Amino acid sequence: MSTHTSPSGSVAHSSLPAEIEAEIDQALAGGLAHMSVRELLRLALSTAASAERTAYLRGHPRDKGNGSYPRSVEIGSLELPVDVPRTRSGDFRPTLLPGPYQRSYPEEAQPLLLALLTAARSVNAAKLALKKLGLACSEEELDTVAQEFIEDFELRNSRPLDPDLIALFLDGKYVEVKDGDRLRPATLYVAVGLDREGKKRVLACVIRPGRESLEEWKRVLRSLLERGLRRVLIAVQDDFSGLLPVMQSLFPKADVQLCIVHMQRNAKSHLAKPDATEFIQRLRTIKASYSVERAALEFEELCQKFEPTAPTFIAALRKKRDHYLCFLSYPEFVQPTLSTTNVVEAVNGQLERLRRNSGGYFQSEENLKLKLAIAMRGLEDGKWLRPCADARACIDQLNALFERRMETIP
Repeated sequence: MSTHTSPSGSVAHSSLPAEIEAEIDQALAGGLAHMSVRELLRLALSTAASAERTAYLRGHPRDKGNGSYPRSVEIGSLELPVDVPRTRSGDFRPTLLPGPYQRSYPEEAQPLLLALLTAARSVNAAKLALKKLGLACSEEELDTVAQEFIEDFELRNSRPLDPDLIALFLDGKYVEVKDGDRLRPATLYVAVGLDREGKKRVLACVIRPGRESLEEWKRVLRSLLERGLRRVLIAVQDDFSGLLPVMQSLFPKADVQLCIVHMQRNAKSHLAKPDATEFIQRLRTIKASYSVERAALEFEELCQKFEPTAPTFIAALRKKRDHYLCFLSYPEFVQPTLSTTNVVEAVNGQLERLRRNSGGYFQSEENLKLKLAIAMRGLEDGKWLRPCADARACIDQLNALFERRMETIP
């Protein structure tokens, strides 16, 4: 169930018909002054269930309402008493309730507070929004939810890790954080793992002051080792200066794939616009090659074409050709996933939306941690909850490749 508070203070359910939403709004209008989040959610569920029965009876005129019965349900850690409406036939059951024989909704933080924390510039701004809604007594609950997410962020960077990964994705993101009356630069060092079941998870998200640096990447990677990570089949990263040999030394059995998307961005900065367009078109053909050998030949033709106009850029590409093409050695289904750092961009993309909502920067490091924790949990409880479709299609092949690699390479 998706629940949010509108500017008018009403509670809307995105999956409900407009007529039911209107009935809920009418029931809640003017009655929010002293409600806690628990009371508000209880009233919202009970009213929505009643409104849903009204809509049901309109379509089933032979059936009649038959009072209600009390039931206890749970949303996260909140236990809510709900009045469940009945009909004489017994055929009606509110769709808003958990499934039969279940008391709990799927794992959700308190929806109203989480929506506020996501949208507001800071926790204090969220508290102000609660006051404007007449929900000032919920401020303590808001602090509890915010602290839970911040603690989760801190724990994420210290939890023990499984020793084996199919893939390790690395990328950094530049942000600005308010410090007094100034904005200071900071970098997020993000590591995402694809495990041997095909599931994605954020392994580390470290905030460090200043621009991206090799020393900080070394600290992040050593921390992953200290937490238990040992064997990686393929590491996917951009061509940040000095990072390639560091990765090779710490994970000597891993292939290192350099991000194709970053290569395309670099081409736009080193080549004239018409040349960059042609470069990217040719690169798409190379990505679709049926073998590494064929791709290597086409890559060399690409380099020869643009070497006269960008010799330094092309020389760097030639030197690292194998690291740009090693994704082609993997099953076709998973090649798009392994050719770029887009997995990390899913985290960065969530954060970018939160940054814009915050006015282009983050009010404090604590606020940044909160927004990051919300973004990461949203991914892992949402689109990352199940195994990655690309990896799932060939997971047995990937695991067989993993076993052969770890057994045969010294």
